[in-house]
Amino acid sequence: MFWTVIWFVVNTLFVAAAIAFLFMHRAVTLEKQQGSSAERLKTLVKRRNVTAVLSILLFIAMCASFVVNMKING
Repeated sequence: MFWTVIWFVVNTLFVAAAIAFLFMHRAVTLEKQQGSSAERLKTLVKRRNVTAVLSILLFIAMCASFVVNMKING
């Protein structure tokens, strides 16, 4: 049961990070279309990249916790 809870929490965090990444990507796309300043665009790209890396790490953690949960609980 412990690993099921861990998997659920990590899964929830992954989904939240993936949604945040999609919103960050949308913000970058809109700023490129509107032709805003390079400094603003650089900041948004950094934020988007951080959320992308976070999403990838949480995906790996979600997969690992799922495998451990299935190994222990069958």
